[in-house]
Amino acid sequence: MAWSNETFLIGEKVKVEGEKGFGVITRIDIERGLVYVLFKRMREEAYPYPEAIEQHILKTELHQK
Repeated sequence: MAWSNETFLIGEKVKVEGEKGFGVITRIDIERGLVYVLFKRMREEAYPYPEAIEQHILKTELHQK
C-alpha cells in the first residue's frame, strides 16, 4: 500500500460537530469516500470524505511532525 497525502490524518484527534468529546481518525476509505472516527467506548462512525473535513464537520487538531 502506497502512502498518500491523506495518511497523515490517521491517528489525529478530531472534534466532531454535534458530539460531546473528541474522536480519533482510524482509517480513510478513498474508494468509498468515507473517513472513520473512533469515539470512547469503541464506537466508530463513518463520515463522507473529504466533504466532512471541507465543511468543518470534522475539525482536526493537526500536529505537524
